[in-house]
Amino acid sequence: MNELKWFAWLFPLLFIVHDMEEIITAKSWCNKGLKPIIPLPSTPFGNTKSTAGFAVAVFEELILWILATLLGNITGFYGLWYGFLVANIIHLILFHMIIFPLSYRRYVPGIITAWLTLIPFCYIFYLAQKVLNYSVLQIGLWVTIGFLLAFGNVKLLHNKMNLLSKLTRE
Repeated sequence: MNELKWFAWLFPLLFIVHDMEEIITAKSWCNKGLKPIIPLPSTPFGNTKSTAGFAVAVFEELILWILATLLGNITGFYGLWYGFLVANIIHLILFHMIIFPLSYRRYVPGIITAWLTLIPFCYIFYLAQKVLNYSVLQIGLWVTIGFLLAFGNVKLLHNKMNLLSKLTRE
């Protein structure tokens, strides 16, 4: 379990590496007014063009990942952390490598670091599974919980991004 304590912290660290690309490029990308070639039910960055609003949302997500990591490292209970990790990997592949690039057919914020962080994320997942030795039922349970919580949280944040941007006075 000791080796997982160190590797567990790579999840929030790599998350920040990926989201920094999005934060840095969000406003410029949104200001271009690009329309997806394939209609999407949701757009990157929700309904805001505010870098500050997006940054606040990313900060809230980071706090969740840190709390899940702390919970795992302090108690040895890594189920929630595991579920969030897999949800993040799914997010990178599904949205940043498939849906958004195919829909916009051009650079989409986060695509470069999605590719750069995917291998380390997959290695962390491999190591976690090796150390935790979760059964198929446990994997299914924690991935479902992590997916529902993470994607529910992102949906909520996307809907509240304009409010979040007002809090920052951008």
